[in-house]
Amino acid sequence: MKLDKLLLQTGGDIPFSPARVTIHTPTLKEIGLIGEKNFHIGCHFLSFNKDNLSKEDKIGLEDKSNFEIFMSGMNSRERTIYKVDTIMVLALLFPQYKIKIEKDKILLQSENFSSSINEQNYDEFKSIIDQLFCLNNAGSGDNYNPADALAARIAEKIKKGKEKRNKNKADDGDISVYEKFISILAVGLHKSKRELSQYTVYQIRDEFERFIMEENYDMYIKTKLAGAQDLEEVKNWMDDLHP
Repeated sequence: MKLDKLLLQTGGDIPFSPARVTIHTPTLKEIGLIGEKNFHIGCHFLSFNKDNLSKEDKIGLEDKSNFEIFMSGMNSRERTIYKVDTIMVLALLFPQYKIKIEKDKILLQSENFSSSINEQNYDEFKSIIDQLFCLNNAGSGDNYNPADALAARIAEKIKKGKEKRNKNKADDGDISVYEKFISILAVGLHKSKRELSQYTVYQIRDEFERFIMEENYDMYIKTKLAGAQDLEEVKNWMDDLHP
């Protein structure tokens, strides 16, 4: 399901017709309530895709769907961090519903209504999450430690990937992407942090990328006017960011 760009830009809630519910688009302020690190852990596991695994890590999972693997982790006996964080992200997405993890579905309940995220609608739900939180171009994640044997192989792969990404970091537990975006844009665009905290993930990433493009373009023009030769051409800052 391809979401409308204007809907993402304006931060509106997302209709999810297969489950007859609306997905709330959380603001950065709301994400701050559960913590940015916890948010990254939860939303990345919520959008699990076995296609990202290597050939070796897929052994034994060929006949398992993404949803089956995901639910095997959510139904593991241990109260692991990734499981708790995933439930917290679900609470941000569905604030009007009580969330219950069952064997083959995520139950969403209110006083006079019941629906679920299940095998039939999970892929579409995952597509929405990927677009809502820009997961296809984000490099975040954290440790997953599922108890059952089915998900253990996945956990090892994710752990190795994280270690490689963070081998040069002093503190690989520090995930503060949006905090940095707010800090930079508050100074660079003379906006209040209170205003920026009401942005969604899509909005803050879009504005930050546009800001960097403008800075690079302005520097390119100034350097060219100063007589510099053989400059690598820079993309116009008003070009489409999401072709």
